[in-house]
Parts: sequence; C-alpha cells; structure tokens
Amino acid sequence: MGLVKVMDSISFIGMAGSGKTTISKALAEKLDTSFIDTDLLIEERFNQTLEELKKSKGYKFVRLAEESIILGLDDKADIISTGGSAIYSDSSMHHLTSFSKIFYISTPLNIIQQRIGTGQKRGLAVAEGTSVEDTFNERKPMYEKWAQETLDGSLTIDDLVNFIIKNL
Repeated sequence: MGLVKVMDSISFIGMAGSGKTTISKALAEKLDTSFIDTDLLIEERFNQTLEELKKSKGYKFVRLAEESIILGLDDKADIISTGGSAIYSDSSMHHLTSFSKIFYISTPLNIIQQRIGTGQKRGLAVAEGTSVEDTFNERKPMYEKWAQETLDGSLTIDDLVNFIIKNL
C-alpha cells in the first residue's frame, strides 16, 4: 500500500511580479516539499529567456509553450507557480483544477509596476506595446474566474504562507 498524498497540489496564478515564485519557494520550504515554476521550465525547454523567446517567436508562442508545459504536469507537482498568461488557456486551467487548488495572488497594480517596471524584461506574453496596466486590466477578471482562493498580494510573504497553510 502506497503513501497517501495528504494535500492537493497548489497552483498560483497572477500577474508577473505578483509574488507567485517567491511565495511558492517560501511555501515549499515551510512544507518541506518541492515547487515547479512553469516560466523556468519554458526557459529550460527552449534554452532562452522568456523575453528572448517572445522576441524570436512571438508572445503567442510563449503562451502555447506554457500551455504545453502545464498540460504535462500532474499531481506529483506539489506547488506550481504558473506564468502570468496561464489563464489564457482554458485547457491549462481545467487541467490544473483537476488536481490542484488554484490560489490567485491579487497584487495591486502599483506594487506590480514597482516590481517589474514596464514588464518588457520579464517576457510578458503580450503584444508589443501593450502596457502593464492594460495587461493587468485585461487579465484581472480571468484570474478571478479561475481562483478558488484569492490572496492579498500586498501582505508579507510570511503572512501569505501562514494563511495558505491554514487553508489547505
């Protein structure tokens, strides 16, 4: 008889700069488990940064690459930090909800702008010339649609990690 998994996997969605990777790392450390960052998996697969990939193949390619990575995940991944554009793929989001609880990190626009600037160095998977504010406004309802739990991204990492653990 195998070991029964105690918790569902956890997936984080939200804008670039919302804290998905930082919270994933802190939570994985606290729970003594591993985490997966889909942005890093894309960069490893193509041996390019997201920004380089976006410039060479286009933002839609980055979104499709993310979809492919997410569809390849399963419940062996305990904590998943998705890229900000994961919510553009219904199939990716349906797949994630099949084995994980979706936490949306709702971080105010002004904090995101402080963290990522114009976003162009972050490989933001949007059409050239699209502002961080326009991206934020377009994506917010999609994040809210898929969220099973919404976190206040302006709180400290410790506060968020403790909240998540209490709500598993």
